[in-house]
Amino acid sequence: MKVVLIGNSGTGKSTLARQINANTGWPLLALDRLWHATDYSAAAKIRFQAAQTTFMATHADWVIDGNYSGTLPARIAQADRIIWLRAPRVVSIARVLRRSLAFRRDPRTRPDMASGFEEHLDREYLAFLAYVWGYESRAKATLLPLLAAVPPVKLRIVQTPMQKAAVLGELTAKVIET
Repeated sequence: MKVVLIGNSGTGKSTLARQINANTGWPLLALDRLWHATDYSAAAKIRFQAAQTTFMATHADWVIDGNYSGTLPARIAQADRIIWLRAPRVVSIARVLRRSLAFRRDPRTRPDMASGFEEHLDREYLAFLAYVWGYESRAKATLLPLLAAVPPVKLRIVQTPMQKAAVLGELTAKVIET
């Protein structure tokens, strides 16, 4: 099973991805960990895409956590299941702020982030919060057209903890079936 998790920051993608990995044993690629270990250059973008391509080609089953729209079409094309986590933007902002404060106290709270990654409560961070706030309008323009071609059986929109638990149960059951 090949699983892609997408959604706004603060919706629980990384947490759910780690749970899927723990329950199924499927290899997990956390794109934040990969991207934030780079220098963000044009060459880094090429290596970022190549690493994803290699990961997908190397594993029969996998979980990939993260948006990164430049490489999303390739992941969507190979995925058996696309999980789009959604939450109201106020909830996403609150969760992002809470995890940032926790991360400042203890970086181990975000195992999906690159070693040495640091968040600063500065202008760049405020721009990131604005990005989180505007996610839904950007998703309508960029993500919905990509997902329009996806067969409905492959796409799960998850908005509640109960739906997250159901998806986790379904994916865990796939392992038990095999």
